[in-house]
Amino acid sequence: MTLVASDTRRPGESLVPGARPIRSVQGRPTAKSAAKSAVKESRGLGRWFLGSSLYSLTLGYNAPQSFFAVAPDGWPGDPALGQRLLMAGELAAVGSAGTVLPESDDPPWQRRGAAPLWLDALNSFGWLRDLRDCGDPAAGMLAARLVDDWTNKEWRWSPVTWKREVVANRIVNWIRHYEWMAAASDPGFAARFVLSISRQRVHLRRVARHGMIGHEAVAVLKALIFADLAFIRDGKHFEKGLEQSLSRLAKFVKRYVLHDGVVVERAPHVQLAVLRHLLDVRAALASAERRAPAELLAAIDRMAPMLRFFRHGDGGLALFNGTWEGDRRMIDLVLARSSSGEAAPAMALVSGFQRLVAGTSLVIADAGSPPGRGMDGIAHAGTLSFEMSAAHERLIVNCGTYPGAPRDWQHFMRYTAAHSTAVVDDTNSTEITDHGSLEYRAGNVLIDRADEGGAQWLDMCHDGYRSLYGIIHRRRLWLSPDGGDLRGEDSFLGYEGRPITVPDQRFIARFHLHPTVKATLAQSGQAVLMRLPSGRGWKLRATGAGIGLAESIYLGEEGRVRRTEQIVLVGQVPVEGITVKWALTRMEG
Repeated sequence: MTLVASDTRRPGESLVPGARPIRSVQGRPTAKSAAKSAVKESRGLGRWFLGSSLYSLTLGYNAPQSFFAVAPDGWPGDPALGQRLLMAGELAAVGSAGTVLPESDDPPWQRRGAAPLWLDALNSFGWLRDLRDCGDPAAGMLAARLVDDWTNKEWRWSPVTWKREVVANRIVNWIRHYEWMAAASDPGFAARFVLSISRQRVHLRRVARHGMIGHEAVAVLKALIFADLAFIRDGKHFEKGLEQSLSRLAKFVKRYVLHDGVVVERAPHVQLAVLRHLLDVRAALASAERRAPAELLAAIDRMAPMLRFFRHGDGGLALFNGTWEGDRRMIDLVLARSSSGEAAPAMALVSGFQRLVAGTSLVIADAGSPPGRGMDGIAHAGTLSFEMSAAHERLIVNCGTYPGAPRDWQHFMRYTAAHSTAVVDDTNSTEITDHGSLEYRAGNVLIDRADEGGAQWLDMCHDGYRSLYGIIHRRRLWLSPDGGDLRGEDSFLGYEGRPITVPDQRFIARFHLHPTVKATLAQSGQAVLMRLPSGRGWKLRATGAGIGLAESIYLGEEGRVRRTEQIVLVGQVPVEGITVKWALTRMEG
């Protein structure tokens, strides 16, 4: 039997009779300094100064004269999107589209009315790889003209085009596509390019001194490393900058990547993005024949197995904490380049995620505490939620979200009700403030795990409803050796065996279904039959609560809001507590 949990109780406290506290999660950054400085980068320097000609003049300090082509970009682009941009001048990104034409009377870089995320994508220049991969010789010429157009029009700081993470991404994308663009441009392109990169580097180094948290910090430090490597032949100034940035990155990832290999935000899509950033840094250093810090290499080795951990049978990511399914091709490539053949573990000891695998069935459960303050900006109130896939088909899901989704939907998808877990009194297990942070947390999450005779079970509980109602939510999952039977219990109990302090509250245990699943009520409303696209069938039945079907929404596919259904188990919590038992069983034939 293995015990793993996040437990922040006072000594001697117990959540559920018989539940055993394991340990506190240590070392999770609370980012106090970051919380205070999670301000716009313009603060301190002042927007008026940043946007002035005087500040622009300061960016020309110590401009380099030479350029070293850092490892070319090896990530695949989308040829169709590249062809669309080349032929029609239209950029499609994060659910929006707009015209992008060099030397246009309507410059796109700060276009009024454009979606903010589209502007971020435009000014980040990640679409260069789409142009590159469309296979047309004219694509390189267009790319160089657009870079020149940006350089001519956006040489002065603005809050749109010079946003810190946008600058970081642009620097990297420009550097990695330099040779391809220069080969298709005029002889003066190199000088203009180097000057612009140098100016952006100076600014980025200034605004990178404070206020960076989470994956943004990794992206920014990566960009500074790329820029210093590109100019390394210009003297000791850049060598010193490289050493400083590498040291900062090494120290940061040592704290940011937990000991189990999961990033602090506990979000699979961030796991993918950060691992990709670190692989880029490793490749850039290798191209310059420099050794990567040991902390960076160790982080890559820890992160890769956990990325596998979060994959469903269809190859996409589990939908926890703002994640969508993702690009399966990209996930495959990131894992291949990580050079880690280590299989996905059964559990994440620090972050609390659990994985049950038997036969063709896979269950991934969130049995950890939400991230600490300063790292909770994208966190969801989904404690004790789980997802399930059968072979390559998803069955039980969370609702998920994706970049560019309607703002209201993004907010609602953070609610407990948007996850396959239980809700009491239509109240989130962790409060989500109007500012997007988490106020009250399900901070005490306990888990007991055991493997017996080939079967696996989890015993989990959290205290997110204790202060409001005196209720502890306990969830038990049992997966049969052949994977054809998932049994569950959802208990709503008083703290330490006491009576419920605010009884008769309604509870709903939700099982959100993937949009491809067809569900019908059966057995006079006592069970739900589910049919997957392959024809495989599953049945859910329950005791201790009413069972029904309700509408749901699925945002797990980027750019799409899909209607789906959810199974709901509904009841009330009496003063003595209640236990609901349910079984999800594979049907033969």
